[in-house]
Amino acid sequence: MVGVPKSKRCTFCKTRKTKCDEKWPTCGTCARAGKVCSGARNTYKFVVNGSHNEVPEDVGTGVETSQISLQNTETSALDGRRYGGPIVMFDPKHIFIQENSRKSRSSAKLASPVPSNPPDQITSHLIECLDAAPGTGYDLRILGPFLPLVPQHMGSGNMALTNAVELLLGAWTNSRRGLPSDTWLDLRTYNMALRSLKTALDDANVEQLTNTLTALCILQKIEVLYDFARGSNQENHAAGLIAVINRGGPARHMTEMALHVTLESIFHMLQEDIRQSRESDLHTEEWMSTLKGAIDTSTIRPVLKDLYHLWVQGTAWPGLARLVRLLRQNPSDTMTAAELHLRATSLAELLQHQDKTTLASLAESGAITKVDHTTRPDLFAKCYEFTDFSTAKLFVSHALFSVITCRFLQEADQVLGHLGPSLEKQARKFRNKEEREFCIAGLRQMDSSRHPPPIGEWVEETIMANAKAYSGRLPFLRTQDKKVEFDGIGCRS
Repeated sequence: MVGVPKSKRCTFCKTRKTKCDEKWPTCGTCARAGKVCSGARNTYKFVVNGSHNEVPEDVGTGVETSQISLQNTETSALDGRRYGGPIVMFDPKHIFIQENSRKSRSSAKLASPVPSNPPDQITSHLIECLDAAPGTGYDLRILGPFLPLVPQHMGSGNMALTNAVELLLGAWTNSRRGLPSDTWLDLRTYNMALRSLKTALDDANVEQLTNTLTALCILQKIEVLYDFARGSNQENHAAGLIAVINRGGPARHMTEMALHVTLESIFHMLQEDIRQSRESDLHTEEWMSTLKGAIDTSTIRPVLKDLYHLWVQGTAWPGLARLVRLLRQNPSDTMTAAELHLRATSLAELLQHQDKTTLASLAESGAITKVDHTTRPDLFAKCYEFTDFSTAKLFVSHALFSVITCRFLQEADQVLGHLGPSLEKQARKFRNKEEREFCIAGLRQMDSSRHPPPIGEWVEETIMANAKAYSGRLPFLRTQDKKVEFDGIGCRS
């Protein structure tokens, strides 16, 4: 029986089946994954009765035990090498003995199937995929800055997070391979993710809230990207996002991961609040102070801080849309109009300040540049180019809130009877037929990759119905009848 020396790579790199840079005490792979590196492995490979095993140098014969330490993994009775724990000894008749229980496992039981995707294997796959397609439409980092932090949370035992990541990677891999869109989402994994999410939502453990919120955020993004079964205005997990955030409360210390997933989920929550015609729970002095404090003390990039501060101010959106809806029901309500005008003016001033400072600075630095539009020059001769996705999201979010705020002020001024010329001039800038055509083309292209296809088709009437509904000017109706949008009655929900 000859012992063959193994490489010095750490146990996590061995599990990943990748090369270890051996930069002890913590190799680069473990550092990126947030793992505790085991350091160099001093083991041999033995072949006994046709079976492979790994033991330290000082192994004897018989039933002595020896430990192989794998960090942050689960214990398995079937394969201690993969799932970690103080497990392994070596004997031809009883190959595996679990030290803490002293129960032997005969070689005959090794035929039982080992789970194919344990958390560490999914973590390894996620790390590989994060760097697999940078700068392309398949770049996973586009989903948000929280995703590179997910590997550090995968060993928490939160199966909702593990299953959500597995579902995301499966859908991403299938779409990248060019498979038909109806095969992108694995229904078995999807159902597992939903079941484990329900368990996590029922869990009273506050320490798991961030991981549950991350799982919700990932599932929400998966369904927006890959599944359109319930229509454009169905936020399947928005209520869950709101419930988990409220359970944590504004007084709780907010980690960087919690900050990211809260604000990356904020649009889904705000849209749900608008559909329910209510104020956002986050638009309170306590919550806004907590969020602003977490943003200011975090180590995230400046452009991301500017984006998050904008989104915190954007929590006023549902409340303003609610006031517009009340005005539409009672056009003579001057008190509601005065409140709408006051609150919308405050938001407009913040947007104007950010335009003159933050966005102007980004333009001067070259982070935002105007270039020739090569995709649809028939619609626009010029377009904007951005150095990174966060800058693009800041620019688009600022434009969105500027348009909506302008509409809010118009609604208030019509009731109060003092339409300003500057406001009307700004409003006319948004009545652009070319922009609508461009939106239609982009929405149709996005829908072409979704399964099943959305109800109906994006045309100018459906775009206008959604725009009016999210600014409080049309109601949301639970129907699949296209006429409510084509006739300007409401927006399908």
